[in-house]
Amino acid sequence: MIRFFLLVAATAALTFGHYTWIAPETAFVAGKPVTLRIGHGHTFPVSEETINAGQLDLFVMTPSGKRVALKAAAATKSVTANFTPTESGAHVMTFVQDRGVSSRTPKGLKKGGRDVNPDALTASRTLRTSVAYGGVAMTKPLGLEVELTARYASGTWTVQLLKDGKPVPGVGVEVFVAGAPAASGMGKTDAEGKVRYQPPTGAAKQALFMAEFKQAAPKGAAYDALNYETSLHVSW
Repeated sequence: MIRFFLLVAATAALTFGHYTWIAPETAFVAGKPVTLRIGHGHTFPVSEETINAGQLDLFVMTPSGKRVALKAAAATKSVTANFTPTESGAHVMTFVQDRGVSSRTPKGLKKGGRDVNPDALTASRTLRTSVAYGGVAMTKPLGLEVELTARYASGTWTVQLLKDGKPVPGVGVEVFVAGAPAASGMGKTDAEGKVRYQPPTGAAKQALFMAEFKQAAPKGAAYDALNYETSLHVSW
C-alpha cells in the first residue's frame, strides 16, 4: 500500500501530452443512428490521431441498464462506432483499452515483460479507459478497473477517481473545456478521491476530465508497474 501511494504521488503533478476521449456526435433518440467517436490528441474536442481500434472493448449502457457491445473501426484521425438506440434518454458510453505490457530495453521499446525481455530496464502494463455521459449529469460507477465519475449540482462538478471501486487520493485531475486552447489543472483528489470544478461563466457546456497515475505491479508479475489513464466526457 505504501508503495502504491508513493507511485501515485510521483505522478500526481504530471501535465498530459495527449488526451483520449469518447463522445457521441448527436443526442440519443430511439430509432435514430448515433456515431460514437473516440478522439486522441492535444486539442479537445478535435481528434488528431487514430488509436488502435483492435485493442478496444467498447460498449454502451442504456437507460434501462442493458450493456450493448459495439465494434470499433479506424477512421480518419479517430475511431468510430455506430449505435442505434432503442430507448431515448441517458446513455453512458465506455471503452477500455488494454495496451498490454511493454519493456524499455537498451535496444528500444519491445512488447512483453521481463519474462521475454531479460535485458529490460523497465517494464510496465498500460490501461486506458474513457466514459462519456450522453444526456446525463450524474451516474453510478460502471465497475471499471479505473474510472472517473462525476455529479453536477449548483453549477459545480464533483469528480471522483476510482480504482477497483475504491477512491484514489492524491492524484492530479485536469479539465479541458471544449474550445479552450489548453487543459487546466483542477487540483489533487482528496481522501475520498474527489476534486471539484466550477465552470467559468460563459464557458462551453462540454468538458473532458482526465487523470493519470501509476501503481506497483502485483507480486510475481513480469513487469514493474501499471500505468493508468482515464477520462470522462460530460455536457450540461
